[in-house]
Amino acid sequence: MDNPSGKAGKDYDPDGDRRRIDELDARLKAARGTAEKPSQGSGMSQRQTNVAYRVLVDMIAGLLVGGFLGYWLDRWWGSQPYMLVAMTVLGFAGGMNNAWRAIKSYARDAERGESK
Repeated sequence: MDNPSGKAGKDYDPDGDRRRIDELDARLKAARGTAEKPSQGSGMSQRQTNVAYRVLVDMIAGLLVGGFLGYWLDRWWGSQPYMLVAMTVLGFAGGMNNAWRAIKSYARDAERGESK
């Protein structure tokens, strides 16, 4: 079997295969050309997505760091739930502060971009 394509005998027609591939390629291009492309204004921009993820990470990180620190202080001082609750609340407040600053920064940049 010295024919790598797996087609055997003298009935093999490489020009027919090439023609079928070209026809299939033309049909694919025609089908892709008729599909509507999404408009740029319909979705969130990359910058908006980045800000949303940053807000999410800031809030979760604040809770986790505050909770971990409170748990560690409770274990060290033996004041069981008090430091955990207090530091979780402080971590939430810190996360909200960071998220608010990120949103304000994005709003300032967006306002500057619109005024140009």
